[in-house]
Amino acid sequence: MDSGRNDGAHVEAYPVGPGGAPEGYVAAAPGGYYANDWGPTHPTTMPGPVRAAQIISWVFGGVGLVLSVVAGVIGNIELVGALLAGFLPAFFLALFAFGFTVNGNGLRIASIVFASFGILWGLSGTVQGLPPGLLGFGASLAIVILLSQRRAGEWFKRPH
Repeated sequence: MDSGRNDGAHVEAYPVGPGGAPEGYVAAAPGGYYANDWGPTHPTTMPGPVRAAQIISWVFGGVGLVLSVVAGVIGNIELVGALLAGFLPAFFLALFAFGFTVNGNGLRIASIVFASFGILWGLSGTVQGLPPGLLGFGASLAIVILLSQRRAGEWFKRPH
């Protein structure tokens, strides 16, 4: 008569599927992607290039805002105008960066377009000695490069 004991045979409490997850469940692979065909194939966490572009946008816009306020406090109205005009793409990029977690590919394209204007503003400012100069060129170029990567495109094209 069988008493329900296994008498030395190994029996798993729960059958284990691929990746160590119980059968019927999906195991997530590193980087926020799923390891098999059952789970989503889109990123579930913000990729590094998108996070870096977001931070650069905030810092770039913040620098422009702080410099404009300081110029206004010391009373140099011409410098305030030059700073506001020079950092205009940075202000838009800083606002756009708040939507990187929830908005779609249109925001990524708009950010690339405004960063491209930032490159032009930066080069023009460098030649003419106006703000933002090389800071604007470097920050805007970095944003264009980061948001043009495949992982960034996958992030913004994911289903919401």
